Amino acid sequence: MKLTNICVLIVMLIAAVAFSVHAGKDDCENIDGDGAKPIKEVGKEGDATQNDYDEVVEEDDRKGVTYLSFIGGSQPKPNACGLSPKNPEAEWTGWGGPIDTDNATIGEGGGTRNHIVIGGIYFERGIGAHSIATVVYDLSGDNYLKFEGYVGMSDEKDPAECGHGGSGDFIFSVDGKQMFKSETLQGTDGGKNVDAVKVEFDIPAGAKELEIIMGDGGDGAGCDHSAIGDAKLLNAQALAVEPANKLPTIWGHLKESY
Repeated sequence: MKLTNICVLIVMLIAAVAFSVHAGKDDCENIDGDGAKPIKEVGKEGDATQNDYDEVVEEDDRKGVTYLSFIGGSQPKPNACGLSPKNPEAEWTGWGGPIDTDNATIGEGGGTRNHIVIGGIYFERGIGAHSIATVVYDLSGDNYLKFEGYVGMSDEKDPAECGHGGSGDFIFSVDGKQMFKSETLQGTDGGKNVDAVKVEFDIPAGAKELEIIMGDGGDGAGCDHSAIGDAKLLNAQALAVEPANKLPTIWGHLKESY
């Protein structure tokens, strides 16, 4: 084989590897602009204000990170945006569909989506829907070892709407085995924002699918604008590198549930 051909092959392989292991928000189908209820960065988020935030979880740019997406991703092999669901689109949200953007809340339907804020924290990446929703992701496209994310109710509804900003629960299962189930989470409790809850679990070797159910908390589906911030799958390459500390601690801490 000629030297020039070898060089071209090496460049192509490097480009393919770089494309396959790094998820990029810019490659997704994102909101055009600020959203129907623009988010606002403040010094300290207020419980009575919708979509203001004082903490940010930035996109994780480690190689080997695959973000969950809706529209811009692909499956079973993820693309630069991330991994898209394999189940029918009609199941992705219980109201406000069809979903037409990534990294956004359900809003009030098409054309009214918002950036994801949960409990005063802005998540650059994530998925949002309305209960009752089911999304199923094919895990056969990579050797995923771990899932991480933060669940809660979108700040776009609390506390002025629906009394407590909606309520919901989240169930994560791998190949039919429940890996995590949240308690019922409200947007606000006693007028105070409810923190996003961290979800973190290992994915068994040879796993075939991840199912996420966003439930209605047992009180009906009204105002249940559910969101999963920074929802991502990690392989060995990602886990070999410590993530940057994305969350400042000045304004509080996230709950953790395992």
